[in-house]
Amino acid sequence: MKIILILVMLALGGCMSDDTSSPSAAAGPATTSAVARYQVTDVDRAVRFYTEQLGFALDLQAGAEFAAVSRGDLHLLLSGPGSSGARPMPDGRAQVAGGWNRVVLYVDDFDAIIERLRAAGTPFRNDIERGTGGAQIQIEDPDGNPVELHEASEGSTSAAAGPAATSAVVRYQVTDVDGAVRFYTERLGFALDLQAGAEFAVVSRGDLYLLLSGPGSSGARPMPDGRAQVAGGWNRVVLYVDDFDALIDRLRAAGTPFRNDIERGAGGAQIQIEDPDGNPVELHEASEG
Repeated sequence: MKIILILVMLALGGCMSDDTSSPSAAAGPATTSAVARYQVTDVDRAVRFYTEQLGFALDLQAGAEFAAVSRGDLHLLLSGPGSSGARPMPDGRAQVAGGWNRVVLYVDDFDAIIERLRAAGTPFRNDIERGTGGAQIQIEDPDGNPVELHEASEGSTSAAAGPAATSAVVRYQVTDVDGAVRFYTERLGFALDLQAGAEFAVVSRGDLYLLLSGPGSSGARPMPDGRAQVAGGWNRVVLYVDDFDALIDRLRAAGTPFRNDIERGAGGAQIQIEDPDGNPVELHEASEG
């Protein structure tokens, strides 16, 4: 199983050499794996941060271009300069780090890990936000990509208490929760797990839980300096699909915005779409063989 996952990471990274084969699109659990991609400028530095500071494991590294690290069900792709996942858009826009789309790490030792991170000089975006679902705070990796640490309140039955500590969770900012739920369930095959009115919803696809934070939710509150958490950016979830071309045709017919054309490499094909709020979603199909 570990070998299969490593091969999947190679395919998703698009960093395979010409004589290295990748798994087919039907490579077992790959289609339900929970994957997110971050842009980084120094792959070695990013690997050190995620493994030493946040307890990720290094699954694979391809020189200075790409690495895959994991924590529980979450596989995080670190795309450095030169990787296919970091290529500029057709209009010349560069894929850069930062933004507000982020992975969420559920931790048991919330206060202790915050102390360790502060002692290590890790940048914090905000103070602890507390609500009925528990406590959360945002830190930044060395490239400015956000990571949210979350601790559920004791006895909480809210959506925040749902996923286990090792679940793969990503948070997106949305302006219309109902519209976002329709997009992810009707166009991309997610299941609706929970919705709390117009403020918040949780949808899932395989191992991935996607938190949709609408206006008024604790996960959408402004930063202490007044900065608003907005949709968009380049941090994104990656959906590994079997019906790549057919899905693209369906999405185009439905009027879904596409950021770029299909990028092809030795590891397969990938393309980026946008949800109704401009949050990116990457669709990926591995090369045959």
